[in-house]
Amino acid sequence: MLLGLLGPLRIPTVVGAASTETVSMDAVVAGLPAPYCVLSVTGAIDPAVARYLKGGIEEASRSGAQMVLVNLDTPGGLLDATRDIVKSFLNAPVPVVLYVSPRGARATSAGVFLMMAADVAAMAPETHLGAAHPVSVGGGFPVIGKSTEPASNDAVMGEKAVSDSAAYIRALAEEKGRNADWAENAVRRSLSLTADEALKQDVIDAVAEDEEDLLAQLQGGTIEKNNRTYVLSPVGAPRVATEMSSSLSFLHTLANPNLAYLLLMIGIYALIYEFASPGIGFGGVTGAICLVLAFFSLQLLPLNYAGLALLVGGLILMAVDHLVLGHGFLMTGGAIAFGLGSFMLFDRKDPAVRVSVPLILGTLAAAAAFSIFVLRTAWGTLRLKPSTGREALVGRTAEVREGGLVFLDGQLWTADGYGPFVPGEKVRVTGLEGIKLLIEKL
Repeated sequence: MLLGLLGPLRIPTVVGAASTETVSMDAVVAGLPAPYCVLSVTGAIDPAVARYLKGGIEEASRSGAQMVLVNLDTPGGLLDATRDIVKSFLNAPVPVVLYVSPRGARATSAGVFLMMAADVAAMAPETHLGAAHPVSVGGGFPVIGKSTEPASNDAVMGEKAVSDSAAYIRALAEEKGRNADWAENAVRRSLSLTADEALKQDVIDAVAEDEEDLLAQLQGGTIEKNNRTYVLSPVGAPRVATEMSSSLSFLHTLANPNLAYLLLMIGIYALIYEFASPGIGFGGVTGAICLVLAFFSLQLLPLNYAGLALLVGGLILMAVDHLVLGHGFLMTGGAIAFGLGSFMLFDRKDPAVRVSVPLILGTLAAAAAFSIFVLRTAWGTLRLKPSTGREALVGRTAEVREGGLVFLDGQLWTADGYGPFVPGEKVRVTGLEGIKLLIEKL
């Protein structure tokens, strides 16, 4: 942990360490201190973020950096990815400083685990952390209460996940000398704290106005980690920022509920289009790609399967109404199911994983408008008279010629009807018998 005259920075020393080795981070060039590496994480904690942080720590170690500074702003993420990052923090051959920034940022849910695992946990003013209760992929875990009724299997599994996460974060907090009781309650009771409150309750080690202020508080401190003592001197040291690669950034971008929602809509509609109007396969290929990306994105979010079923079922009902040219009953039911599924798609308790309400309403309005347009077009088409074939001749006006013939569309036709008819007279076609026209007087 960090020792020294660091003002408000409070980091206890690790107890029970074996013999320690002091690692000098003195500069090797021009008398400057060793550089420090900066990594930045914004958004959900997912496998892409885990690979990015792990790679950044490894690169910092290879380059001889004196520490890794991680700027964090996250609403949470996958527990498996969080555990991978925690392992990287704990086993990193360099100190890891986690800084929740900029102002207005947060470290909730999975972010709390990362803060407890960091060697130094700091926050900017007007930031907050907490609410680390685990959520299942199918929705929220039920909490086992004091009811005398037997708990369901889902409730038991949920309580096991909560207990496992609580023990995990408590162990991390105790190892780093932080408030283990609060960390456990952040999991069990979804507690949250502001930056100042977290400092007062020994949940974090510092509140820093900005990165420069944080470096000043770290200057001259020491961190004991993995039987080593690291002396920090980041003030004036070269700053090396490592950005997320394009491929990892693309995968990380997919972990967005609005994007997942749009990809799901496009994929389903593209497949419906392909099945309704088979062609060269453009709709099928587009739909398959969008659905694969959507399902990848959905696995990173607290998906509710009931909401997904309602959403997909609503789209299918509206598509079937188009295909069978119904009277709007399927479309109405599908629109209702679609709307309910959209609002239920993700866990609504966490604002970070909610689909935007304007996006849902806009998509629903577009789907309803398209359905109405299709129905009106189909109804208008049914009311049109035939323009080709035998049926197109009925109701047409022809001109009587001599010899029992009539002239229509540039051709002479044999005709029969109640006469008499005078050559040159206009008559109406009432039907056909073979190749003979049935006519009547206008």
